[in-house]
Amino acid sequence: MLFTLLIGGSLLAGWALSGRKTADKINSLTYKTLNDRYQKFLQEKVDPLFGSRKRSQQLETFSGEYNVQEADINRRLGLSATGTGLAVAGSVVYPPLSLLSAAGLVYIMLPLAKRGLHALFYEKRLKYRLIGTLSVWGGLLAGYYVVSNLMALVVFFAFKLAARTQAHSQASLTAAFSLQQPGSVWVQLNGVETEIGFDELRIGDIIILTAGQTVPVDGYVAEGMATVDQHILTGESQPVEKSAADPVFANTLLLTGKLYVRVSQTGSETAAAQIVKILGNVASHRSEHEARAEQLADKLAVPVLAAGSVALLTVGLGGAVVILNSGFGSTMLISGPLSMLTHLNLASHHGILVKDGRSLEKLHSVDTLVFDKTGTLTSEQPEVSRIYCCPDWQEEQVLTYAALAEKRQTHPIAKAVSAAAAQRGLHIETPDTAAYEVGFGVEVHHRGQHIRVGSSRFMQQSRIRISADIETARDHCRQNGSSLVMVAVDGHLIGALELSVQLRPETRTLIDSLHSRGLKLCILSGDHENPTRHLAQSLNIDSYFAEVLPEGKADKIRQLQQSGHTVCFVGDGINDAIALQQADVSVSMRGATSLATDCAQIILMNQSLQKLDQLFDIAEDFNKNLDRTMRLAYIPGSILIAGVFLLNFGMPTALLLYSSGLAASMYNALSPLKKLSCAETNQNLKDSDESQHHPVQRH
Repeated sequence: MLFTLLIGGSLLAGWALSGRKTADKINSLTYKTLNDRYQKFLQEKVDPLFGSRKRSQQLETFSGEYNVQEADINRRLGLSATGTGLAVAGSVVYPPLSLLSAAGLVYIMLPLAKRGLHALFYEKRLKYRLIGTLSVWGGLLAGYYVVSNLMALVVFFAFKLAARTQAHSQASLTAAFSLQQPGSVWVQLNGVETEIGFDELRIGDIIILTAGQTVPVDGYVAEGMATVDQHILTGESQPVEKSAADPVFANTLLLTGKLYVRVSQTGSETAAAQIVKILGNVASHRSEHEARAEQLADKLAVPVLAAGSVALLTVGLGGAVVILNSGFGSTMLISGPLSMLTHLNLASHHGILVKDGRSLEKLHSVDTLVFDKTGTLTSEQPEVSRIYCCPDWQEEQVLTYAALAEKRQTHPIAKAVSAAAAQRGLHIETPDTAAYEVGFGVEVHHRGQHIRVGSSRFMQQSRIRISADIETARDHCRQNGSSLVMVAVDGHLIGALELSVQLRPETRTLIDSLHSRGLKLCILSGDHENPTRHLAQSLNIDSYFAEVLPEGKADKIRQLQQSGHTVCFVGDGINDAIALQQADVSVSMRGATSLATDCAQIILMNQSLQKLDQLFDIAEDFNKNLDRTMRLAYIPGSILIAGVFLLNFGMPTALLLYSSGLAASMYNALSPLKKLSCAETNQNLKDSDESQHHPVQRH
């Protein structure tokens, strides 16, 4: 039934798509309508055959528009199916139909021949796809119309299979970093605040920024103090305190306070704009890498062409065509992607979406695994790990005042304080005043009391004395990578809260498993030196890099690659986009920023790192399966070439050997799904037994 529908759709496509010029002359709208219907038919009825339902559902979350290249493959697959039908009809009913199929075959194979010749003359590479084209056209010259059309059908089926295994989404990588420049800005001219057009802004000018504004330039603070969200650049969720002489960057957000910023870079020279350029340069980084099956097929192109040439001179055109159709390359081009697709489906069953199958090949050779810190190894939100109290004050009192002051705030520190208060069951009132005086902390008034919560600098600026015990606690926090938030009431310090990063619960077990594989592990973070070093030491991670901006992350990965390492990068933030693109293999998690999941080749669907170890197992199994598949492709092809010269094998024998080799390699490629099916059956039986022994109680 499916084949009948495919032929029917192909006939429509063949009529409408036989030439764009003819279609345009008839009716371009009709052409588009027929093409859209045909593509939709393949997407709904045929594409599901190339992958499991679970994988298809996972891809729906991250898919973009249908790939233009795959749409073209669909059209040529339909035309080759139509040509096969015409060739069969010509051999049985009306011979001129065979000539019509031959003309169509020349047309649909022509772009393939052009690409093959381009690779030969300009890239100095002989691609096996050119051999496939020659074998099809050679078959036409020898009068094998049905066989030639069948071979074309096999070729485009292989292309379709390969296309199904590649990345299904590539959203705009630069959208998140694209800076919406304001129409005007306020600047300080001769001590007077003046509004000017953004285009009039010059290096050295002082612009005035207040809370809620996005910084439009790179520069240095000339005056003022504020907290700035630099998450888009560093990945660190904790706001950064800025005061005189501190640098600020375009595309970061002023959360609180007011700054006078001296402009150092504008427009295309800002850090954010440079990131956009870098993303554009590395976007095609992976497209240069071919699948291993295609690489092996290409290596056989010269030997097969040489053997065909010798056969042409010794046993004639028929023998040369037989050798060109020996099946070495086409078997690999089909079985390789099929093996890959099998393991992609296997991965999806285990909650791992592999968007680009080539990454599964590459993962087998990875020797260095680089982690982003915040949001990947750790949670973005810190936790209150300890409460320090001044004399005559209790922990719950200190925490209550801190939570009261932070109640209207939404940044990670405020969330951590509120979570700690909720965990202890504390009732937190809303402060009387809604006005906040903001700098490096927050001030509120409640029931006649003046409450301050913030950094040690904030306390010093408010002329609040910090006791020796709290100073000691602050030094301790700096050494172990924590931060200290101080709490004062009516001008007197009452205590402080130590905020520490939260490790993901699976992190330590995962690190041990990865070390046992012999992998070198590294942390790459935009956070400060101390917390990054402390985390690396506590997890026994081999090396770390701290205070690294997005373009710097990609540079670190590039340095590792240039020193001979194959790198897998695991990240989840907007600031990880360039590094995800640069790495040989990139992994993110569902629930990460959309830019990270667009850039990543592999997505862990359960939002946890626990499947990362299993991903390496699947990659290892895939490469072993692919090796066996490749060996099964060599045997019948070698027998066939020898048989042409020694036993005068013809096309029937060639088809028999080719079919047997293809069947054996395809069976091997599909074999992992058999194990998966057995496992699912056993699980269903187990679930059934449990439901019988533990029936649902109705109330």
